[in-house]
Amino acid sequence: MIRFALHRAASLLVTLVVAVSGLFLVLHASPGSPLTNLAPSVAADPEARAAVARETGLDRSMAEQYGDFWASLLHLDLGTSLYDGSSVSEAIASAAPVSFQLGLMAAAVAIGPGVVAGVVAARRRGRPADAAVRVLSVVAISVPSYWLAVLCLVLVGERWPDLVPAAGGYTPFGTDPVASVRSLLLPAVVLGLGGFAMVARSLRSSLVGVLDGDDVHFARAMGMPEHQVLGRIALRAVAPSTVTVVGLLVGGLVSGTLLVESVFALPGLGQLMVTAFVRGDHPLALGTALVTAVVFLGLNLVVDVAGVALDPRARRRVAAGRT
Repeated sequence: MIRFALHRAASLLVTLVVAVSGLFLVLHASPGSPLTNLAPSVAADPEARAAVARETGLDRSMAEQYGDFWASLLHLDLGTSLYDGSSVSEAIASAAPVSFQLGLMAAAVAIGPGVVAGVVAARRRGRPADAAVRVLSVVAISVPSYWLAVLCLVLVGERWPDLVPAAGGYTPFGTDPVASVRSLLLPAVVLGLGGFAMVARSLRSSLVGVLDGDDVHFARAMGMPEHQVLGRIALRAVAPSTVTVVGLLVGGLVSGTLLVESVFALPGLGQLMVTAFVRGDHPLALGTALVTAVVFLGLNLVVDVAGVALDPRARRRVAAGRT
């Protein structure tokens, strides 16, 4: 198991390096210069622009800048913003809690109701409850989150303005937990609706196949109560696939809050990334992309290891050296 985890970690590290390197090349190969997005007094002065270029290393070749980037990264230094000279690490540390809390709240909205709906639909296959869950799942997964966010902002904000977060009005959880949860509740529901549909559909599909299996029929014939059949046989059998779906969902929700943050004007990583790309702020754009990729790939690693741990067949393949 340890060898498998190390093997997966190494492959994900290669993926991270390739992704960040590709973004670095795209940013530096794009037309225009980030120096043109500085303050007008600096951007219009050739001497001031040259001084900024020397200080930030933009006057060096792309290969030298690439080497400097990885050298700084190995020392856990993400550099400074080209726009205002602030620390990229501090900006990310300020914005990351917003995105992480929003993503986790959206995951809670998606996973809990999604599991319940999937189990109900599988146990009542072909009945009105099953049809209702399937229709609701199709609608939930089809509605664009950006459009739904705008709709909720208009409708909910008109009747219950306290549920709509003010622009930049995020309250840290440690300062006021109730106000913090309330300010992110509506964005979390909007963000988690598609995840709810994914969990419900996936769990229903997996459970239907398991509930039709010989082991379930045998357990029922032997008089095992239905709740034990569901908990000890059916849910245990679908646990590996469900954990995979849920893990990837959580990773996507935590790292993919860009559109919802933009609509609700939340000061998270998504907003920070948009600001960085609009300003041509290469260090800030690379820093936010790097953190997002690390979170997503890290959760992928956890999902892979958990899937092997829960699946006896996968454990045997890993033990035999077939990773």
